[in-house]
Amino acid sequence: MALAPVATRGAARVVRCGAVGLSTGLLAVLAHAGGGGHVPSLPHVLVFAFAIAWTCVPLTDRQLGFAELLGLVGVVQVAAHVFLALLTRHPRELVPSPSGLLAHAAATAVVVAALAGFEQAVFRLAAAVASVLPRTTTPPPAVAPLRIPIAAHAPQPPAEVLRRRALPRRGPPRS
Repeated sequence: MALAPVATRGAARVVRCGAVGLSTGLLAVLAHAGGGGHVPSLPHVLVFAFAIAWTCVPLTDRQLGFAELLGLVGVVQVAAHVFLALLTRHPRELVPSPSGLLAHAAATAVVVAALAGFEQAVFRLAAAVASVLPRTTTPPPAVAPLRIPIAAHAPQPPAEVLRRRALPRRGPPRS
């Protein structure tokens, strides 16, 4: 009997994180370039997209709603803009131009719409596959005894235990 697939665990979760990282990272770079900013090298873009995907792991333990996706992608767009501005070493680009701001807003809207549809599709697909697969209602029976390792302490006589726990005797003060 197989376990039913769930979109919040395993490969589906990795795919969801990767989709968020790649789509958000790549569209942030395209929006930055569309607004007149510098386009970084491919390794920089991939490292940034991987960092976004890794950051999304704690968030993908449940289905993300529209508001959560909007907040996530908005924060990533700001982080991407700052990262790209610092990468090009132009502090004047830290505050986006009106065209850059518009490009980032458009990229945010496109990514949120795409990710919201992707989330719905992944969860519907997982539910459809889970409805076809057999379910396990009880755990499989144990076939071996449970072994719990217990560290053995060397036996000590009670007098030794009492001697270590008691306060040491004091003698008369030295003169």
